[in-house]
Amino acid sequence: MKRNAVGAIGAQGAQALGSFVLQILVVRLLGLEGLGTFSILYGVLVLVAGILTGFVGDSLVVLDRRETAVRSALQQSAIGLSLVAGIVSAIVLRVTGLITWPQAVWFAVAVILFGLEELMRRLLMANVLFWRVAAIDLSAFLGSLAVVGMGALLHRIDLDLFLIAIALGQVVAILLGVVLLPRAERFLAGFVRGEYRLVAAYGLWRSAQQFLRPGLLTGVRSLVTIFVGLAATGLLETARVYVAPAMLIISGLTSFLFVSYARNKAAGVTSQLRRADRSVGTLLGITTLMSVVFLVALPFVGPLLFGTTPQLLAVIGWLAYAASVSAVTPYGALAAVGGRQAFVFAIRVSDTLLSIIAVAVILALGLQPSLAPIALSIGSIAGGLAIRAFILKPEAQREQSSL
Repeated sequence: MKRNAVGAIGAQGAQALGSFVLQILVVRLLGLEGLGTFSILYGVLVLVAGILTGFVGDSLVVLDRRETAVRSALQQSAIGLSLVAGIVSAIVLRVTGLITWPQAVWFAVAVILFGLEELMRRLLMANVLFWRVAAIDLSAFLGSLAVVGMGALLHRIDLDLFLIAIALGQVVAILLGVVLLPRAERFLAGFVRGEYRLVAAYGLWRSAQQFLRPGLLTGVRSLVTIFVGLAATGLLETARVYVAPAMLIISGLTSFLFVSYARNKAAGVTSQLRRADRSVGTLLGITTLMSVVFLVALPFVGPLLFGTTPQLLAVIGWLAYAASVSAVTPYGALAAVGGRQAFVFAIRVSDTLLSIIAVAVILALGLQPSLAPIALSIGSIAGGLAIRAFILKPEAQREQSSL
């Protein structure tokens, strides 16, 4: 169990390492405005991955993915959603003027491949093979790094290069993922009439929920860009990237928890809720310890990584947001495994809307953008407590009264 939990952190860490290094290279080579643009684009990539993770990835963990009709529906959903998301997002970003048409083409390709690689990750996770997930994420990072290195040798350092690097890195990861899949998972179902309704009934709510957090962050970046400018977005991103290791540990452990809850549904809600409470306490403790380390190291590590020191208030805000995620994600995962994903989504929509409105008010009043993550953390922790109080606790009480 502990080995799998550490593997989940390692898997998330490998993916976060690639994102972290790429963003460091962007701010060093393209400046704060370049990082502002890249952060919006990368946020859309994560957004698409989140939608696919919820609709297809979580569905293949919970549903019988080895049944032909179900697997066919999962395959077709993955391909269809990736294509639509890639094309639509590229066109929208081009129309807004954020990127050029050549960049839009590469971005569409990167989104499609990023989404498909995310599904490869989820197949490995469903088999509790987190260290193999780490391997394909590391291969994606190394592939992207090699492309950036070749671009530097050819004296071509621009946004196009980083988009090409992401796309080719995903190709490397997908190919390695096929090799690392267990033999029982290494097959494609025929493109037949599948169990679309079954997949959609579960995956629609989960994808909508997975959309919320990356969608919220993308919304914050967009608001900061509109109200203040790309340089301010880049400055806020330096603080977020600096504290990214805290988020990766939380994300890694919660990915493991979701799979674990799904595999142990027979244990009952009461037992699982106690376990979720312990997990929240552990995650909050880890986040607190890491926060102390990050704050002490900020004056030394910040300039070394970014060429400037991230704003202290923004760093504190993102650390608070990381702690709030610790309080919401285990409860949301447990409720979703129990078939309460629609109720989880309703609560998370409410706290997301409140958070984005709070950020808009902060920026409209001319206050510092660095206050934005603090507003996000308040909404997030409120959502987590609501899921526990209004979904999980009543279910546990009903379970106990029926014994």
